[in-house]
Amino acid sequence: MLTTSAVSSYPMVHPLKDVRVGEEITPLAVGDGIYVQDMNGKTYIDGISGLWNISLGYQHPDIRQAIVDQLDAIPYVNPVDQSNPTTLEFAETLLSITPPHLSKVAYTCTGSESVELAIKLIRKYYSLRNQPGKTLIVVMDKSYHGSYYGSMSASGIDQEISESYGPKVPGFHFHPVPVCSHCTPGHISDECLDQKILQLEQLFEQKGSEIAGILLEPIIGSGGIIPLPDRYLHKVQELCRKHDTLLVFDEVATGMGRTGKMFGFEHSGVVPDILCLSKGINSGYLPLGATLFSDSIQQAFASAGSHIEHLSTQNGNPIACAAGMATVKVLQQPGMLESIERKGMQLRQSLEQALGNHPLFLEVRGKGLMIGVALTADKETGACLPPERLAELVSKLKRRGLIVYPFNTPDLTTGFHLFPPFIIQEHEVEKMVQLIKKVLEGR
Repeated sequence: MLTTSAVSSYPMVHPLKDVRVGEEITPLAVGDGIYVQDMNGKTYIDGISGLWNISLGYQHPDIRQAIVDQLDAIPYVNPVDQSNPTTLEFAETLLSITPPHLSKVAYTCTGSESVELAIKLIRKYYSLRNQPGKTLIVVMDKSYHGSYYGSMSASGIDQEISESYGPKVPGFHFHPVPVCSHCTPGHISDECLDQKILQLEQLFEQKGSEIAGILLEPIIGSGGIIPLPDRYLHKVQELCRKHDTLLVFDEVATGMGRTGKMFGFEHSGVVPDILCLSKGINSGYLPLGATLFSDSIQQAFASAGSHIEHLSTQNGNPIACAAGMATVKVLQQPGMLESIERKGMQLRQSLEQALGNHPLFLEVRGKGLMIGVALTADKETGACLPPERLAELVSKLKRRGLIVYPFNTPDLTTGFHLFPPFIIQEHEVEKMVQLIKKVLEGR
């Protein structure tokens, strides 16, 4: 229970939580595989891989050894004036697993920073091309891109909350995510999708000369695990090419194997001009992100003899990059990505079978091991579950030994995320499903 006192002996602030929260949270002390244990000795299945980032689980031997080896060599180099073999090798590795037209890697430390840099690149690119009026960036109205000033300003959800931190960075157009009241967020009809595509075409007809970039999550993450239809993404790419607009994919959550492919855009075949990565880039063991961009962007800077005005002291930290190298090597092992897709299919099917008749259950959405369990207060209308009811269910799941993460996008969708580590076994998938079933049934 929170008190009204403004003073607390608890020493730290938990991000995105009431500043009074803390003393009631039992710290986690140990992690092993897909499990974490708190200081009281209680063990949980980490159903969300830390914060969607510990993709290969805790205490992975290959990642641990890579960190130790790099630590023994050199722990840091100045990213402005120096380089390091590991940092260079990891950049080459990232380019080798992405489309050929992506030619440069700029390191960051977080997903928010990766998006922040993408915003800068978009606007600087058109400035270098003597199109200073081309600055508008289109984003989805239910998207989340981070909490730095630019990435927060680009985020569609929580706009009311972030408004009081204003003035925010201007120049973003919030376009409706392609869902409709006649369909569920996971299953839009062809007819309704036609209307959403028409809205997108009308936007570009009206503002195409101003639109410098469109920034998308291939699967809306924090907003409720809503995959953007392939046909919609292909239309986005077509309009970007027609109107000389940069296409940016925020794959902080969807990248590095999470959807059953190395990157989420591979499902549609639509490729970006800028790619934002973090979270699973090194299985979350150390702070690391990256923004990859196309040769045309590189050439614009090179022709002008211009640098990129962006730096964090720890960008491209060699230890973090060593963990990234180890992570990619594991993801490239034969059958690894296929196993993620297979386990994700098992999880979705088991959830649908176990929960299909429950009055609170609406649908399961997602790809690979990026799953959203959508809940509803009314199956007929698809009305959102009250926030306090959702919080109660999430809390009960934790008490039963399963950590999940809620989503609550007002007037659109409520439920919880499942982002289990890729190393989860089939019997552990079923254990998660049975825990969820029991909690929803009140057992």
